[in-house]
Amino acid sequence: MSEHDRVVAMNISKQMIGISLIVISSICFAVVPNSAKLALDQGVSLYFLIMSRFIIGAAILLPYGVVTRASFHIPRGGVLPLIVTGITALILLAATYHAVEFIDIGLVLLILYSFPFGIAILAWLRRGERLLISRWLCMGVVLAGLGIMIFDGKGDINFYGVFISVIGLISFIMFIETSSQLAIKMGGAVLNFYISIIGLILMLAMLPLGFALTVPQTNIGIMAIGSNGVFFVLSWVLFFEGSRIIGTTRASLLACVEPLFAALLALVFLGQQLSIIEWFGFFVVLAAIFAFEQLGLRQRKSIAAEEAKNRNLL
Repeated sequence: MSEHDRVVAMNISKQMIGISLIVISSICFAVVPNSAKLALDQGVSLYFLIMSRFIIGAAILLPYGVVTRASFHIPRGGVLPLIVTGITALILLAATYHAVEFIDIGLVLLILYSFPFGIAILAWLRRGERLLISRWLCMGVVLAGLGIMIFDGKGDINFYGVFISVIGLISFIMFIETSSQLAIKMGGAVLNFYISIIGLILMLAMLPLGFALTVPQTNIGIMAIGSNGVFFVLSWVLFFEGSRIIGTTRASLLACVEPLFAALLALVFLGQQLSIIEWFGFFVVLAAIFAFEQLGLRQRKSIAAEEAKNRNLL
């Protein structure tokens, strides 16, 4: 095997690792809304649900960082972006859970999972990363497929709930954008540790405002709180590690498979069935993401061939 072939094989292997991390992250995140809903149904207050996520995150990631000898050093100029990331993470969590109180969770997810468009636009404006028109169309098809799959169109739309969801969407985009460079410098685990600490400090600072602090009273509630925190931490850490390898835009679109895994989990563990229309939307999303990846692979091969040609000319 030539040196060039060896480099190509290593790059493909690295890309597959990145994609696998994002897929596993999506599987972990698919557990989160179900466990959160279960905790709320058991009487846990929204305030405690969010705060417990940060407590569990800090409790898991601090010893993990110590054991792996990770550096907890904050890079130069990274304090302000880190604070902004922590604030946007808190707003994202609060907006998502609050919006579900007013509109169907399917509509909330549909609004939130349009975030790859925002990420791609920011990547183009700030870093000059350009996507082929065909890949923009694939992103649109992914969103349409999610719409077919999770939005049942029943009931009146509460515009306050939509407004809160849009705030969550903006926070989501800002969170991914501000955290992407920090994740490269600090690593996903250390970054999430600081996000948990910042979130916990903010939640404790808001405690005098009189938010209800209802803890779980049943074993089911305790289990739901624990799984919500653990899988949230895993999903974010794996997402950041994957995005370091394959890039934020690709990682964001691949993360859209999360509702698909959520549907499969509900199918297996809750006995819920998908209609023919929902299965159609399911496979539309898969096909569009596959096409997005294939088009990207062709684009990268074309760029690599052009660079090799230019080197030979020199």
